[in-house]
Amino acid sequence: MSIYVFHGWPQPDELAQQLGNDEQVEIVIVAEKWPESLIAKSSAGQTIVQQWLEAKVFWQQQPVFSYPFRDAGKFTLIQPQVYEQWEQFNPGMACSTPLYSKFIYKPWLTLPAPLPIKSVVVIGAGIAGAATAFALAKRGIAVTVIEQHAIANAASGNHLGLLYAKISAHATVQTELLLAGYGYSHALLKNCLPAGQGWLDCGVIHLDYNATEAKRNTLLAQQNPQSTLFQTVTKAEAGQIAGIDVPYNGLWWPYGAAINPFSLIQVLLRHPLIQVLTATKVNTISRQNDLWQIACQNQQKSFYLDASHIVICAGAESNSLYPVAGWPLHKIRGQTTTASMRSEATHLKCALSGNSYITPAWQDKLCFGATFHPNQTDDNLSAEDENLNWQQLRQWLPHLAADLCPNTSPQGHAAIRCDAFDHLPVVGPVGDTSAMLTQYAQLRLDKNYPLTQPCPWQPGIFINTAHGSRGLVTAPLCAEAIAATMLGLPSPLSVRLQQALHPNRLPIRSLTHHQSFQLSI
Repeated sequence: MSIYVFHGWPQPDELAQQLGNDEQVEIVIVAEKWPESLIAKSSAGQTIVQQWLEAKVFWQQQPVFSYPFRDAGKFTLIQPQVYEQWEQFNPGMACSTPLYSKFIYKPWLTLPAPLPIKSVVVIGAGIAGAATAFALAKRGIAVTVIEQHAIANAASGNHLGLLYAKISAHATVQTELLLAGYGYSHALLKNCLPAGQGWLDCGVIHLDYNATEAKRNTLLAQQNPQSTLFQTVTKAEAGQIAGIDVPYNGLWWPYGAAINPFSLIQVLLRHPLIQVLTATKVNTISRQNDLWQIACQNQQKSFYLDASHIVICAGAESNSLYPVAGWPLHKIRGQTTTASMRSEATHLKCALSGNSYITPAWQDKLCFGATFHPNQTDDNLSAEDENLNWQQLRQWLPHLAADLCPNTSPQGHAAIRCDAFDHLPVVGPVGDTSAMLTQYAQLRLDKNYPLTQPCPWQPGIFINTAHGSRGLVTAPLCAEAIAATMLGLPSPLSVRLQQALHPNRLPIRSLTHHQSFQLSI
């Protein structure tokens, strides 16, 4: 895994010669913007140019922008003004042991130095777990994935989900994450599955279904008049794209997609270095000598696995597992509905998103919804939620709803999503909760107290969860970030994002907000 850092854009032909056949190469380019032109004479150089031009479509002036490169590497473009901070924040990238002398960070929001990898266990086989296992396996790391049910069973179990970035017109942390994740997920999808085989390359129109959405979409278009990522469309133009009457103007995302999560997860987990154990429950996790011991149970037997590294990707069940047991994560029930088109109906050509969403048909079924019920944990299909999805569809797309065959009983998928207090994923290395609550107890009295004690880490423990309803957009990029931290590779996330998503923000918030939660072992 070679790392090349360039201050300014290298010539593609020279770069191709320098890289040779390295399929795990990591390229970091420090530059403010894309070059005016990219020209290559050699076939290898032309291949690099083609990959860069594909990546450029998804670049929206992000401080740090990453895109898959070759089979198992990535290309990262970093703005010069954030490069020094980014380099020093990531221990694997710094030329020497970082002292954080110039940039002062809260110690619980830093990163631990990489540890030697002996064996890796990923808990959970949804999109977060599959993407995490794949990010490691493609770099030669053997991974065992443990799933207590079947793959893509819970929040990743919808018939179809949307891939596009519902972003703010302002430079929020969530906007940065969604834009960064959108391009990365799109490239991963294209590299893994041909269009039509598990996903529809159909585009997404986000409709101006109320005044707030109309204002947001208008501002986005005004701020990005040359964008090829999204464009404003009138309701007549939206109807022409969708192939049906559409009641609103909207924002057209031509690279948006409708994805069957199971298909993507299945192909990611097929990597030869990934072993998947389904119908296997993790009972306990404990530290034994220098390794983690995971007590497992399936229908046949009880057994143990040892691992130097564990990544918890168990969605709404994540905080039932040590060492994050009891952490304050929120559970939200959601249900989607599937239905078939009447044979004589005009078929929907793109996905539509408003106060809910609907996809074109895949395997003769459209998917629409979804409901949103905080603090509900029943994942059985509900007739009430089925009716809510139909009612919502009839309100905003009555003609399309009339063209669907009614269901005699609930059809679709119900699951429990996982969310955090700030609606951002929980991604990164995990600290020792009990030790942090003791060591940083002064924060109960003064949340700005200048504490400098290094964070007590749980060695080799990471988490990738709380993606809510946006996991197709955010989980693969976050999986890449975990692999980068674990292996000492360039992070695809800015320092701002790494700190905003840091798992330790949850227990520390309990101190600063005078909250408590029950720790379990």
